[in-house]
Amino acid sequence: MVIDVTLTDHQKRILARFYSAPNQKLSYDKVQRSRIWDNFVENRKISDLEEIKVKTPALYAEVARALVKGKNIQPAVFSECVYTQELARIFSLLDFENNVEKGRPEIDFSKLTNSKLSEFTIRYTFHNQDKTNFLFQAGGAGGVDCALYSRLDNEVSMIELKEPYARTSEPNLPKYGEDGILIKTDRFARKYPQLMPMLEEQLEQGLNAFDHLGSNVSQFSPINIEKAVSENYIGEKFADFICTEDESGFLVMLRSRDVSRWATLEGEIRPSGRNHAKVWTPKRLLTVLKGKGALVSNSKVEIAASELKPANARGSSEVSRLKIDPAFFVYLKDVKKIGENLFFDINCVRQLIPSITAKMNFKNLDLNEVKSYYSELIK
Repeated sequence: MVIDVTLTDHQKRILARFYSAPNQKLSYDKVQRSRIWDNFVENRKISDLEEIKVKTPALYAEVARALVKGKNIQPAVFSECVYTQELARIFSLLDFENNVEKGRPEIDFSKLTNSKLSEFTIRYTFHNQDKTNFLFQAGGAGGVDCALYSRLDNEVSMIELKEPYARTSEPNLPKYGEDGILIKTDRFARKYPQLMPMLEEQLEQGLNAFDHLGSNVSQFSPINIEKAVSENYIGEKFADFICTEDESGFLVMLRSRDVSRWATLEGEIRPSGRNHAKVWTPKRLLTVLKGKGALVSNSKVEIAASELKPANARGSSEVSRLKIDPAFFVYLKDVKKIGENLFFDINCVRQLIPSITAKMNFKNLDLNEVKSYYSELIK
């Protein structure tokens, strides 16, 4: 795929502003963020919370709220808050507002063209003193992570934040049948056209989800993966730019369509994805249970505890569910243990939905190299 190197005037202004700022490392690098997150997961506390409040108030707000409500936090949230804070510094937006507590900013976005700010779930706002320039950090699923907005220019830049090794969108695939063969639907094709070449490539080979449980499918044509990445941010989930961090801990901004220039691209189908639903292949579930020696009478299941594998909730060190196999699980709260056996209703079992994604690996990315590239295009 040939990358269009022509920048719009809007893109030139944003990139020029970003790369004219003095280089300054992120307030918390990857190692530091991992340490903070691990401490949160294992101990449900943050030792340097007051320092975080000063350096990264959005991260402080996320952690404080999670501690009070007993909620978990995904590690990507730590990165998003740190990246947004650095963006705010670069664009001199030093005032912070917590919109989770104060409500949505009173700004009329209805007159903006080609902008999704009207639907944007704004969690935090960074702005200059006279409130002419804003950076909004989002919190809703399915949209990009933040947006720059200039009241004077009436201009919006949608920005996606990605860790150095990250997935693009990861939608659920259509549910397969009792035979495990993956399928496609018109609805999926309309909603995710950028992913259809990857999916069709595997459908032609008769990909069976049951044959790949416990592992992921990663053999795709490079041109199909590139299409999935390059077109991911021009549709419903539109982004002008992507921000990530380089090897040295500096924030980097890329035009979204330039990702393949700077990242190694990969594709992936997960037969057992992140999301789950009520079991849609009951015959397969019954076969799996009986294969593990379970007794099933009407809807009641009795099975040896050693046959199920405990799994922690995401972002927590506490067991939340028991895995029957890579496709099926039951929540711990729905299980009763008597002696060495477990008892539960078969209707409580959940099935993991297959998913598809493309991945971006920004290994060896260097801020100065990217800055030099865009400086030439901005001239």
